[in-house]
Amino acid sequence: MMKLKITILFSAFLIIANLKAQQLPVYSQYMFNEYIMNPAVAGTVDRTPIRLSYRNQWAGFKDIKGNNVAPKTFAFSAHTPVSNSIGLGGFLYNDVTGPISLTSGQISYSWRTCLSKQSCFWEKKKFMSLAYGTRFIQFAYDDTQTEDYSSQINNINDPILPNTIETDFLISHTVAAYFYTEYFYAGLSGQNLFARALKIETAQGYQNRLTAEYNSVAGAYLPITEDKSLAMEPSILTKSTSWSDTQIDFSLRFIYESSIWFGGTYRASEAAYAFLFGVERGDWFIGYGYDTAVKGIDSYSGGTHEISLGINLAMFSNFTNVRLKSRFKNRRMLLNPFRKVKNRSDRRGSGS
Repeated sequence: MMKLKITILFSAFLIIANLKAQQLPVYSQYMFNEYIMNPAVAGTVDRTPIRLSYRNQWAGFKDIKGNNVAPKTFAFSAHTPVSNSIGLGGFLYNDVTGPISLTSGQISYSWRTCLSKQSCFWEKKKFMSLAYGTRFIQFAYDDTQTEDYSSQINNINDPILPNTIETDFLISHTVAAYFYTEYFYAGLSGQNLFARALKIETAQGYQNRLTAEYNSVAGAYLPITEDKSLAMEPSILTKSTSWSDTQIDFSLRFIYESSIWFGGTYRASEAAYAFLFGVERGDWFIGYGYDTAVKGIDSYSGGTHEISLGINLAMFSNFTNVRLKSRFKNRRMLLNPFRKVKNRSDRRGSGS
């Protein structure tokens, strides 16, 4: 009976949380796809990064009918520089949690510049990128796939959930800023801004609204060995909304020869850990993450699995991009809006 109650409670929680908030999905490997969290990243490298990811959260978690209600997320993103100071980007993702499905796409425009004229010299690069994005959202809730959880346990009376099939389409907005230097980066973004209420009726007249989400990220690239064959990247991500506690992720990964990385993440709000591993060959990479289950459902879930695939295309690599002078090879490459590179050897010469 206790197991049944816990299952019902968490099933109801998953549905209510997704219906009420519809935040961007959780990603443990956010450092490999910063664009999804912050569109101001668009165009800050001299390649066109294309990313695919799949996340099976709380694998094996089922509702009282035996249906798999654990969240599953698929995402695709790409961004590119189109001039010395302009970047474009976009993403598509589908997030399914039991009867709730969210399909979303975003297009964004970013503009970047040196913070001062002196900072545009290679040795003192300091850049700021600003971005605006428009997000298109298709929401669907199919109550025919669920049972009335409120009838299963006393004191669960959820006026948020309608007893019908509901769909809606709406638009929200994103603004973001991103600061980066040779070894440091930090960004802020506000997503799901200025969205109207979802057109979902409830008996008590509740409004289901997309909740604005505010993200911040900061990190650093720190070579450990003199030849920069081994480096580490500490980073921190915060996510907050008006209805939930702030989520804080502390991450640390180690990179060897710019081709193998491993590390971990601690998510303070859930007391959950993630273990990360990846391999990069040329412009291709694959990453895998495993998250421990949130305390309370670890007995009913097989943890979370996340796979990321990526390629960096050289479609627009002839702008003013110069590989970082003293960073280990193949790491972040910065755009200089005021300096033209005459040939590719100039870019490679300082990247080792």
